[in-house]
Amino acid sequence: MIDSHPDWFKDALAVSKEQRNVLVEGNSIHYQKWGDVSKPGMVLVHGSGSHSHWWDFIAPLLLENFQISAIDLSGMGDSGHREDYSPELYGKEILTVAEDSGFFNNGSPIICGHSMGGFMSATAGYISEKKIAGVIMVDSPIRPPTYDYSTHVRSGPIRRIKTYPNRESILERFRLTPEQECENEYLVKYIAEWSIKEANNGFQWKFDDTIFDKLGFSHMLRNIAFELECDLGIIYGTESNMMSDEILNFIAENVPTGTPMIPIEKAAHHVLLDQPLELAKAIEEIAIKWI
Repeated sequence: MIDSHPDWFKDALAVSKEQRNVLVEGNSIHYQKWGDVSKPGMVLVHGSGSHSHWWDFIAPLLLENFQISAIDLSGMGDSGHREDYSPELYGKEILTVAEDSGFFNNGSPIICGHSMGGFMSATAGYISEKKIAGVIMVDSPIRPPTYDYSTHVRSGPIRRIKTYPNRESILERFRLTPEQECENEYLVKYIAEWSIKEANNGFQWKFDDTIFDKLGFSHMLRNIAFELECDLGIIYGTESNMMSDEILNFIAENVPTGTPMIPIEKAAHHVLLDQPLELAKAIEEIAIKWI
């Protein structure tokens, strides 16, 4: 029961927000919007196979200084599915949400993404014709050119869509990918509830199970984050199996001088679930300097 959850979580979910949709390349893109329209804007981007509700309990913690939109990338959440997917198309979706949210009317927006969403955020910053204040990548492993992708720890779902007879049976199958322990079980259950839909007289996962074959590792093979004209910030979990010492050293050696790299203690790859309050503080610490 939600009544037994921490007060900060209940307070966050109680904050008013809008549900919006915008058309991008013939596809309906869903996003959620919070906050005072007079404040600088920030777009939050989920990881692979995920959805905007991963940010439901974090976005409200950032509203003192920002207005926030959290996107459902196409093929995930409540956005439409496509015949094909690419980093550039995801970048365009992010920028369109920023535009539709009015964020370019209040200066230059910030884009913050987790895991795959960090790479798509960097792509958006790279292709934008309008000024972006900065991009924050949360546990997004920027890998050296020599990285052997045959050893890659996959961060996106590999299961194929099937229909489950009831809510209980599909929710029992929910797993974090990559798998990890998470002490905040109530947060895992919360995002699981938003990961399913009614279909074919039963229940299915919302994500398009063809995304990960079509997209492959294309978003990782070019280190666009190092080529951004805007500011860059890095946040990572100290216990993440995606952020090895090799990768962290590679990032540190190649980002511009002064780029913040903030470790989140006692957090694995899914930082949003492991340490949501500390993550919000880290995002705020980086972003406040860009407005």
